[in-house]
Amino acid sequence: MHHGIIEDILVFLAVAVVISPLCQRLRVSPVLGYLVAGSVVGPVGLGLIADNDGTRGLAELGIVFLLFMIGLELSWERLKVIRHYIFGLGSAQVMLTGLAATLALTLVGTDFRPALVIGFALAFSSTAFVLQILSDQGSMNSQGGRVAVAVLILQDLAVVPLLVLIPLLATSHDFLSGAAALGLSVGKAAIAMTLIFAAARLALRPLFQAVASTHSPEVFVAAALLAVIGTSFATEAAGLSHSLGAFLAGVLLASTEFRHQVEADLQPIRGLLMGLFFLTVGMVVDPHQVLARLPEMATMVGALLAGKALILTGLALAFRFPLATALNLGLLLAQGGEFAFVVLAKAGQVGLTNAATVEIITAVVAISMALTPILAAIGDWVIRRHRRQQGAAHVPDEDAKDLKDHVVLVGCGRSGQIVATILAEKSIPFVALDRDPHMVELLRAKGQPVYFGDVRKVDVLKAVGAARARLVVMTINSGSGREKLVPRLKRAFPDLRLLVRARDRRQARVLEALGAHVVVPEILEGSLHLAGHALTTVGVPPADVHDLIESYRKNDYARLALTHEVE
Repeated sequence: MHHGIIEDILVFLAVAVVISPLCQRLRVSPVLGYLVAGSVVGPVGLGLIADNDGTRGLAELGIVFLLFMIGLELSWERLKVIRHYIFGLGSAQVMLTGLAATLALTLVGTDFRPALVIGFALAFSSTAFVLQILSDQGSMNSQGGRVAVAVLILQDLAVVPLLVLIPLLATSHDFLSGAAALGLSVGKAAIAMTLIFAAARLALRPLFQAVASTHSPEVFVAAALLAVIGTSFATEAAGLSHSLGAFLAGVLLASTEFRHQVEADLQPIRGLLMGLFFLTVGMVVDPHQVLARLPEMATMVGALLAGKALILTGLALAFRFPLATALNLGLLLAQGGEFAFVVLAKAGQVGLTNAATVEIITAVVAISMALTPILAAIGDWVIRRHRRQQGAAHVPDEDAKDLKDHVVLVGCGRSGQIVATILAEKSIPFVALDRDPHMVELLRAKGQPVYFGDVRKVDVLKAVGAARARLVVMTINSGSGREKLVPRLKRAFPDLRLLVRARDRRQARVLEALGAHVVVPEILEGSLHLAGHALTTVGVPPADVHDLIESYRKNDYARLALTHEVE
């Protein structure tokens, strides 16, 4: 049956329309839904979608956009904070897992060269699956989430030398000459990446400033697509991973004022392309082959998951992470990854591995990826159980020690929870403190980084990284408590910005005199909002209402003719 790209896209869109609502109703991950759907509608199933270059090219764009979105979440400053996890834990994981898998394959009779390539291909985890799950759990900014991202970044970087090594292993029988060629190729790749990074750093901000000045949404989206696909093309032309280029573009844009608009514009495109990627992964799994070789396939999948989970857990413990965090990390990254498909395809093209081996290993990786939601759910249960056991005695420094430029939220009442929700939705890292142990337990059970602590003690603030924080948002309701805390914070952390909630204008003036940078008097702000709605309801244009309210704020509320100070 002949397939055109238009027919394939139509089938995919129909699958997306059905799968997403169905998975939401069944409360299962859409990733799993797309995998099953791929097996059903692909060549081994109903044959509604062809496994061709056009379909796979579109699916690879999903990985490109995914890496770009990762970069947007990881500014250059944040990358510097987690660099010891990237190059320490990440490097150790790839080397130990790759060598262990290579040894296991050689013991069962595989030649060393193909065993080396397959072993290191199995060391990669699924960036797409893990980030989707972390996003669904709201755990991207948790300690485990940040460490998982760090390991995934190193894995993505490790794809480059492995892809360079494959043709050398297939053609060179002299180890020394092969190693020299590999070193030369890696050196050229490093130079090319440095040049691309420098050029993009110089060009991206001026490009977006010029485009933003046109006030044209479609041109802004076009510029965002150009940044993603252009840097991907540049790195691919230099012999590097196209996903690495997209990641670099995201990192560079993360430090600009255009980050959030770019993220909002590209999110729907990224979601659809990622769905297509998961669909194509499901297409490589032949249910008949899996059933025919069920014991062998189950053994291989089990060995992969158990081996990677044990290595990751052991390494995390060696890096002094708590046992619960180490287990969660091991389970979360135990599966095979999408880059294994790229590596295996390359090995097959150069004749390093035969087609049957590539098909079997590909199926093993795909099945392990399909099991990721279950493993992640177990890991999440371990973390939640650990938090319930620790309760109010949990040490905040465990999750805050590698945070920088984050927000410290003091108080988790209604106002504090609203602020926390908005910060989480915008993926802004924060740590919250509250003196109510019951409130702390409830919010931690929901996965929020909330800790029991008395902010009057400087050691507690140090434990949540106040010295490295960008600002403190104080939402506590105690008036006198705020007036005592502001000068104490100013003395302990003179460079820290303080945003404080006040009851009225009288208290706001006191807090400003004590050193608070921004004070919001809640009664006056609430009254302004009510007045604004009243004016809009009686027919005053919304723009005039906005300008009027802003004029009151800019003039420090002086235009408000108060008979007496608000109490």
